[in-house]
Amino acid sequence: MDLKSTQRVTLLAGSVLYSLNVILSISLFTLLIISPLPVSNLDARAILTAVPLISGVFNALILALLSMSLKYAEYYGIAKSFLALIIYSGYWLAFKPGFDVLALIIPIMALCVAQIGVLYLYARVIKELFG
Repeated sequence: MDLKSTQRVTLLAGSVLYSLNVILSISLFTLLIISPLPVSNLDARAILTAVPLISGVFNALILALLSMSLKYAEYYGIAKSFLALIIYSGYWLAFKPGFDVLALIIPIMALCVAQIGVLYLYARVIKELFG
């Protein structure tokens, strides 16, 4: 495959991954509204519940940046995915959530790892194409 088609394939793969991540993040937000985390402080609970919603919004923004082929969009995506991995690992370790929450956290973390790989490949292709 030439570089141009590799760019299109990685962009399409990244778009699919980010779309799935948006759906799962919003689903996790909805689930956390229904069955909240075991935190007694209401402000902390509200912030921790809103994190998946904010993550979903950032995923949508990065998807838009990638679709418009804006400069450094792939690096923003990689940074956001690393941050999401750290945050969701913290959720997992600190709160020991139930199976229903883990059923959404684990796929989100797997998507973040896949996003890092695809965006790294996309960044390399863009660098080869445009120098």
